[in-house]
Amino acid sequence: MFAPTRLAYALRPNAPTGILAAAAAVAMLFGATPFLIPEVSTHYGVSEGLAAGISVAQVTAFAVANLLLPRLLAPTGNVLKWSAFILVVANAASALPEQFWLLVGFRMTAGLAAGTLTWVVWADAMRKPSSLTGVASAGPVTALVSAPLLSALAGMGDRAVFVALGVAALPAFFSKVDTGVEKKGSGSVSRSRSNRALLLALLLLAFFGSSAFVFVAIAARETLGLSPFIASFAYSLNAAAGLLGARLSSRHRRPGWWLLSMGPAVYLAAAGGRVWLLFLGMAWWGFAFWMGVPGVMKMLAARSLEPDERAGDAQALMAFGRAAGPVLGGGLADAGAFASLAVVAGIGSSAVGAMVIGVQEGRERLPSSDSRIIDRSGG
Repeated sequence: MFAPTRLAYALRPNAPTGILAAAAAVAMLFGATPFLIPEVSTHYGVSEGLAAGISVAQVTAFAVANLLLPRLLAPTGNVLKWSAFILVVANAASALPEQFWLLVGFRMTAGLAAGTLTWVVWADAMRKPSSLTGVASAGPVTALVSAPLLSALAGMGDRAVFVALGVAALPAFFSKVDTGVEKKGSGSVSRSRSNRALLLALLLLAFFGSSAFVFVAIAARETLGLSPFIASFAYSLNAAAGLLGARLSSRHRRPGWWLLSMGPAVYLAAAGGRVWLLFLGMAWWGFAFWMGVPGVMKMLAARSLEPDERAGDAQALMAFGRAAGPVLGGGLADAGAFASLAVVAGIGSSAVGAMVIGVQEGRERLPSSDSRIIDRSGG
């Protein structure tokens, strides 16, 4: 359970261990969703579309934490430590209830804690560009290691997965983290149009991606006859390619073009009709996503007077997108309309790439309050 943290640390030793442990715990939480939905459906006797409500609950709470806390608190090591403790408790408690609505409540609590952890992690990374690649790599590394494990645990029922998620959050609680921040900043952020456009792009990217991503395993089972364990390797491949993308993301300055290329990959992963196309689509999806997102975060930080708040805004809007996406995907998945889901998600993902390209290629006059922004990418 501690392997993702150790592996991520080995890949990027200048990123603090506690920061990577927190990022890994959150990545494992979200990576478990595709494997939990069928098990929760069986355990509680609800449809898979309704079971996806656990994702909606935890991601909505995640978004609220990222939206509000940056305006109220400073991203300190103590905030990270106690958020990790709450995540441990909420994950473990999720293995206990027999009523579905109680499970949803525990997942909301887990989402709040995970959102706080993510805000602290990305706020630290945006202040320290040298660790940005390490933080971006932590998610794919964790998904790569944990996908087969989560699939095997899911075969034992949803409770085994929730207990594992609780254990995975322990390293973040026991790690000592010094973010170098002791008090809340000024809270002044950029009013530039490009800044808002990038936040919208991140929202839509998460929305269209999550509408298909959490249902790829179900589509593979129903259309290709794959077992959950075999399907888990598609997620591992997605993570491995994402890790490569995260490591290479600092070597280019055109994130929009990579995000534009996600559309065909999303379609192949969700409705390609062949096993090899599923694996190809998942691999390119992960690579293109992580080649693009760190660059968008850099563009956002360059346009922000208060990067800590913008880190929270970005994660919050992406979380709102992840919360809404499974609602769309769940309805189409319950109807067996995986091809329609693939088309919508694919076109939407490519449209996001076009938005980012437009921001990067366009130019605007920044308001006078943004005079301190160093905008190296022309927006």
